[in-house]
Amino acid sequence: MSKLILVLTSLIQAATMIAGQMFLKYGMQKVSDFRWTASCIWHQIILNWGIFIGIILIIVTNLLWLYMLKVYPFSIIYPLTSIGFVIGMLCGLVLFGETVVWTQWLGVILIMAGCWFIVK
Repeated sequence: MSKLILVLTSLIQAATMIAGQMFLKYGMQKVSDFRWTASCIWHQIILNWGIFIGIILIIVTNLLWLYMLKVYPFSIIYPLTSIGFVIGMLCGLVLFGETVVWTQWLGVILIMAGCWFIVK
């Protein structure tokens, strides 16, 4: 198992997962009044292009995850999915203008250190 391929595959899987979640977030921000009614679900959610793209990306993410489950040890790949938390926090900061406090940065450093130890 090539460590570089493992890391790149994990990064791609995490990136597609985060992109899918960001499109879902963007799409849900366009929903004016969320309700569990057929009208709301059909007109505001199913026909929402942001949610549609998000769902497609989540499907791609899961297909990539199935490939990773087949090729790599679960005890290595599952902890590596935590890289998604790092990418997600950075996307929240940059794309959604969210505030990130020092404890979150500390958490990112600890997550990255953990990923490094897992791959090493």
